[in-house]
Amino acid sequence: MAKKEKFDWMNARKALGLFRRLWPFLRPQWKQCLLVLVGIGLDSIGGAARLLVIKPFADFAMVQRKASESADGAQSALEIARAGSEFAQQVAAGAHPAGIVFAPASEAVNKAITGMQQVMDSFLPYALLLVAAALSMALGTLMKQYFMGYVQSRTVINLQRAVLGRVLSQPMSYFNAQRKGALMSRLTANTGGAGQLVRLVLDGVISSPFSMIALLAVMAFSSPVLTLATFVVLPLVLLPVVMFAARIRKATKKKYQRLEASGNFFHQVLDGIRVVKSYRLEGAQKEEFERVSDEVFLKDRKVARYKGLSRFGIELTYNGILAVALVGAGLLITTAWFQQAGGLGMFAAFFAGLVLLYDPARKMGHALNDVQECTSSLDAVFEVYDRKPEISDQTGAREAVTEFSEIVFQNVGFSYVHDRPVLRDIDFKVKRGQMVAFVGQSGMGKSTLMDLIPRFYDPVSGAILVDGVDLREFKLESWLRNIAIVSQETFLFNTSIRQNILCGKPEASEADIIQAAKAAHIWAEIEAMPQGLDTPLGDRGVNLSGGQRQRVAIARAFLRKAPILLLDEATSSLDTNSEREVQKALDELIEGCTVFAVAHRLSTIRKADQILVLAHGRVVERGTHDELVALSGAYATAVRLQQGGENEESEAA
Repeated sequence: MAKKEKFDWMNARKALGLFRRLWPFLRPQWKQCLLVLVGIGLDSIGGAARLLVIKPFADFAMVQRKASESADGAQSALEIARAGSEFAQQVAAGAHPAGIVFAPASEAVNKAITGMQQVMDSFLPYALLLVAAALSMALGTLMKQYFMGYVQSRTVINLQRAVLGRVLSQPMSYFNAQRKGALMSRLTANTGGAGQLVRLVLDGVISSPFSMIALLAVMAFSSPVLTLATFVVLPLVLLPVVMFAARIRKATKKKYQRLEASGNFFHQVLDGIRVVKSYRLEGAQKEEFERVSDEVFLKDRKVARYKGLSRFGIELTYNGILAVALVGAGLLITTAWFQQAGGLGMFAAFFAGLVLLYDPARKMGHALNDVQECTSSLDAVFEVYDRKPEISDQTGAREAVTEFSEIVFQNVGFSYVHDRPVLRDIDFKVKRGQMVAFVGQSGMGKSTLMDLIPRFYDPVSGAILVDGVDLREFKLESWLRNIAIVSQETFLFNTSIRQNILCGKPEASEADIIQAAKAAHIWAEIEAMPQGLDTPLGDRGVNLSGGQRQRVAIARAFLRKAPILLLDEATSSLDTNSEREVQKALDELIEGCTVFAVAHRLSTIRKADQILVLAHGRVVERGTHDELVALSGAYATAVRLQQGGENEESEAA
């Protein structure tokens, strides 16, 4: 048996809670919110004021009708006006001598003038009232729409900035566990739900009741009794909303989950486009997207079905109420109470108000349904925003030292998954200015060990000490200022060469940038480019060669002038000529730094003060290059194999 969905008051409490959570991002626009509310008030008051015209007009029409049917057979105002018009035409045609006015014609003209004056006196104030109401509605609508757009856009931007800041504060473990497409969806499409919720609350949940209250106030002025009956019946309009709200919310949540999967698919295809093209996977990827998009379509149709049924119910219920009101009026019209209560004029004004109530009532019902979609999308956003970083500064954390004597790894252990250790009992120390290298087969823990130094992760056991102080006692930002990283997968932003080098030190001068580029052996090539340092790099630096990208990254590290340098297989993906140029730059960069290096080509770490050989997360050999070769262990075997391969390459060349 399917689990019955609970209504939970249309999830109104949750929606209200989400709106409260949005308040810090909405608060900077409080003046614009106030102007939106002023606009809502002007629109609502102007709309309700129109009802005040109906009863006087209907009453005047009834009086004129009774006058035309009176026993003395007096002419109606229309007949008097016609007689006056005919007399004026006769005078103009010379049918009557100038200055001679027959008494019957004079009396007709006077009655016509009197009738027109009576009409003007009776209806001119109401005509002016209609003009004022129209101006109020027009001004209110303008204010509401203009400032609503401002509030929506700024609220979404404020939320996106805050969520991005929270995402960027997360440790590397978070990004390894998350799908990038899902994160992108939450930062873009889902945060758009904030603007939608603001609009629904201001323009639906607040504006609609305000309009209804204004209309009901005028209706109560016409007939308190009938208005009281409306208060009893009107809540029935929201019954369809109650019936489908929980279903809409559940279906919407699944829809956004499918949208995240769709976003992740696009991200994966674009990231792996080389593989897709080289293996001719276009057809397979299109088929996969058809499957993913069909799932999105089905979930979206389910949401649309529930919303459609809810709105169908609202339309049917309200128009049913109007039909009942009309039949009820027919039954009451002959009663004495009906005439005493104001007669046809009263009912005309009341029924017009009931018709006008339809639009805000329907709008509020639709808004309450749409709120279900907003809460589902914002749930995912605040799930990201509420996540506390696993790695953060301790209470009382101190500034990291820039001058230190040694860094010690003391019984360090680490695991990504519980009971599946990646590193076990790692022990070694590095003196300032020394170079330590990690070698071993893939998956032995080298890169993980490197990631512990900048605190991308914290050890599960043991500690990393800087002059006896646990790394976790330093402020993370101050510790990272001590570190520069050059890795195998060089990432360059889609900006200029200048901006990418400045990442190392944003406040650096032009001279500093040029000096760093020269030290990285890339300045001559930059200078030869038409736009020089302002040359755009394209996505991931695609406009540069692999060796050029690596040397731009090295220039970035030069500019930082950090005392600690991490080299993670910085030359492994380069050809021989590019490697030679990059190695020259690295040799200069290393001078004076404490260096931690992972190298695929062992020839690049011959000068290391200490080489640690890792196997299954443990240090199995340690020493200098010469000591390890003499040991004739795993390192010596790897050196012989690489030397043999290099000799074969040399002979082949």
